[in-house]
Amino acid sequence: MQVTDYRTLIDPTKTYGGLASTDGVYAAGDGVQYRSSEHDGLFFHEAVRLSDEAYLLATEVAPTEDSRHIQVVDGDDWLHLQFRFKGGGFERVGAEHTVETPERSCIISRYPEGSMISREIRRADTWKYACLYLQPTAFTGLLDMPEDALPEGASWLGAARHEGFRSDTLPLTPAMMAPLSDIFSCAYRGPVRRAYMRAKSLEILSTLVHALDRPASAEGRGGVKLSASDLAKLAQAREVMLEDLENGMSLATLARRVGLNRTKLALGFKAIYGDSVQAFWRDARLIRARELLQSGEVGVTEAAFTVGYAEISSFTRAFTRKFGVLPKAYKPKAAAHPRPAG
Repeated sequence: MQVTDYRTLIDPTKTYGGLASTDGVYAAGDGVQYRSSEHDGLFFHEAVRLSDEAYLLATEVAPTEDSRHIQVVDGDDWLHLQFRFKGGGFERVGAEHTVETPERSCIISRYPEGSMISREIRRADTWKYACLYLQPTAFTGLLDMPEDALPEGASWLGAARHEGFRSDTLPLTPAMMAPLSDIFSCAYRGPVRRAYMRAKSLEILSTLVHALDRPASAEGRGGVKLSASDLAKLAQAREVMLEDLENGMSLATLARRVGLNRTKLALGFKAIYGDSVQAFWRDARLIRARELLQSGEVGVTEAAFTVGYAEISSFTRAFTRKFGVLPKAYKPKAAAHPRPAG
């Protein structure tokens, strides 16, 4: 396990994943970036100093195993704001608190000085997440907002004094995802890159404060209240469907399998993933069928049967509506035949 400290996040002499930091992305002391296409095609990690009490991290990697590490909080309370696109897990804070960290969620935590956090992220095809580490004074300072101006739901983040550990979890909304996506796609270098990252971090913080003002943001959550456990179960439902594309199941069966009632599964899945359960499963099957056809190893009939279609005509109609092209446009590779002797 690796023990980390906030103050070491932007040390350019350290390696990350065996890589040295990329030259010229940031001025010394402003940030570090590690990037490679040699780790199964994906490895990116960046840390930016927003101020002496605030840091931004962005990570996207194709993991080969579960990740486990320990983080120690030193020097006053710290806030940890996690925005998880892909890859979930949990963290234990001391001996008393366990917090689920599911994908498609925002996890907001305040760690008292001296806290030891044991964090685990489960292996997945991709981990993609961003984090903001701030002291409470930096939270209100970056927002240029006095503590008493924060809405009640966010006041504990900026309070000068707060007893004990506290955590809250929200769905990762489109309003949050827009600036987070901008962070991952930024092409700037040097001081202007740090300025851009500061601006996007401010946008994220503003969006988060609005989301914590729950009465104002209830409509944006589709009218369904989702706990951290609910978010983890929604992510599990998504994985269940992706792992068993051939054998469909009813909404009721899927709800029982992941431990949610049908209404919360239907409304929550739509709120978090933007599609109904049925639409997500249909599109996932068609995407998998297209991958099989693009490989050139199978024909239309085999691709259709592999993803659970019993009738080729139904598969052809659905495929054409989804991709605008007939599945037979993808021709299988010609079989190799030995040439006759002589």
